[in-house]
Amino acid sequence: QQQIYRMMVAMSHGSQSYLGRSGPALEKETLLGRVMKIGTPMNNPTITSQFQNAARSRSEVKKSTENLRRQLKIYQDSVYSLVKALITAGEGGRKPVMQWFTDALLVNFGATALRPDETKVSNPQTLQNISVVLLRLCEPFMNDPSRIHPGF
Repeated sequence: QQQIYRMMVAMSHGSQSYLGRSGPALEKETLLGRVMKIGTPMNNPTITSQFQNAARSRSEVKKSTENLRRQLKIYQDSVYSLVKALITAGEGGRKPVMQWFTDALLVNFGATALRPDETKVSNPQTLQNISVVLLRLCEPFMNDPSRIHPGF
């Protein structure tokens, strides 16, 4: 992990834009942070109430789970479309967005801890959305490995 952290710091080209901040500050103080923050929190009463009745059948639980997943996928598709539009709009949009992702990964370095400090790292919904968007951005070259430069 330390090696990845050093690599990310080097990639940020000395930019200290969010290094002094926390994950929650990144969520509150940036537009992309606010967009990425939306999700299905596990402690939301609307979500937990759907699974409290132990007498529910397996098909009812499956239906509720599929409905939540469908809603989350629609939202994540929208976030991906926004980020992709910003990145493909040109250099003026691409650099700040990629810098934001670099900063988001740097300030959330402690999120992999057994009990992450909620005052320092972003909420799980933000981290999940960041992961989904970054993985979807990798699809073009993951589906066609010949596009990956062997010396990279």
